[in-house]
Amino acid sequence: MKNIKINYFILFLVSTIAFSCKNQDVSIATTIKYGTSFGMCAGYCKRDLVLNNKQATLSLNKHGSNPETKSCNKEVDDATLSSINESIDANTFNNMPDVIGCPDCADGGAEYVELTNNGKTKRVTFEYGKTPTELKELLNQIKPIFNSFNDCK
Repeated sequence: MKNIKINYFILFLVSTIAFSCKNQDVSIATTIKYGTSFGMCAGYCKRDLVLNNKQATLSLNKHGSNPETKSCNKEVDDATLSSINESIDANTFNNMPDVIGCPDCADGGAEYVELTNNGKTKRVTFEYGKTPTELKELLNQIKPIFNSFNDCK
């Protein structure tokens, strides 16, 4: 009788824990942005990728007195989005400095990653081609999408 009570108690405890936990992965961003910019260039010097739900939108922007913007859209599959979200370490990202190095100094270009989740936005900007270690895994997931828009004209 005592063993049955203990077994029921353990079953109750395990069931309570399993069903009361909500899946609240704080690393999943509602909107992910990645972009590059070059201050002194001709043509489309600023490129911004926005991943929101299953939609990827790339915006191309020109500098100058007649700025022109073009945008292209693609759908992103669930597996890719899942992989991107799994590569986000929200705590590490939120503790990174807003600016790393000297982005776009001497027209070296700049890159940024911006995550928005639960109404909070955090952006990290860094020198073009000098991806911080903390962002390498995430950018390995995002850059193929970014580069898939090379036909966006």
